[in-house]
Amino acid sequence: MKTFQKIALVSAIATASFATQAMEALDDSVLGNTTGQAGVTIDISVGGSGISIGEIEYKDEGSVLIQNVTVNDITKLTQTIDVDAEGNLLIGTTAVTGVNLALGDDGTGNYSAVALKGTNGTTEVVNNLNMTVDLGESTTQIMNLAGANSLATQAQADGFGAAAFEGSVAIRSTSSLEITDLDVGMFGYTRAQADAKSIAAGGAAGDATSDFYATSSAINISDVRFYGTTGIGSKATMDQVIWAKGGTQAQGAGLYIQMGEIAGTLEVGGIAFGTSPSIGTVKVSDINLAGMTTRIYGH
Repeated sequence: MKTFQKIALVSAIATASFATQAMEALDDSVLGNTTGQAGVTIDISVGGSGISIGEIEYKDEGSVLIQNVTVNDITKLTQTIDVDAEGNLLIGTTAVTGVNLALGDDGTGNYSAVALKGTNGTTEVVNNLNMTVDLGESTTQIMNLAGANSLATQAQADGFGAAAFEGSVAIRSTSSLEITDLDVGMFGYTRAQADAKSIAAGGAAGDATSDFYATSSAINISDVRFYGTTGIGSKATMDQVIWAKGGTQAQGAGLYIQMGEIAGTLEVGGIAFGTSPSIGTVKVSDINLAGMTTRIYGH
């Protein structure tokens, strides 16, 4: 879930920044008034029409496609940016409620949310995803680790290993969120596959049978909620440090993500296969991933 939160925030910030630069070039007097201030505050609002991304493709020999990403209903998300005396970049973000993130639904059933593409065609993994989330206040510290650094010292005192501070920069983030509703459909058919099934059954591309397959899923998970340890209405908390290490694979090169804590409760309101009724609900309480480190590297 953290990934979706970051996509939403980065997309909003990037779009707002581009729009601002397109409207007004900063002249010398504006720059003079900006220099020497205590910090910068950015207010971001995204209306119902939202931010949209048609497709994100990760390509190796084949491709992974993330299609029809939309983010909307962000009402005055305020971000503050400061640099302290030790050269640490400090970014704070206020709480915002009712943010909607959706994948895959373009209104026609022509796209999957997540698909695998190869030389012989495209297969759907996730048909659609729709999530409503309340974001709590968050802080991000891009830590200057050259020489003495109070943030680095504090992070180590909080349980992060010394390996995170072997390089020149580490990113520490603390955030909280509550997912108030999430629905996702998985393992369905792309439009091309749906058309083929309809034609094989004596129908035609784009007919009602094709539409049924293109917009349905083999597994439907609904009414997912993720909240804090004190119950619904509270926010789950997350704390992590990200750093990179150079060199060879054998020397431990790669991107590292170390979790300080993910504390919360996950509820799944319904799990259904095809058009059958839900087979039941799931609740996972007292989730805590403190101390887990993930290393990402090439092969």
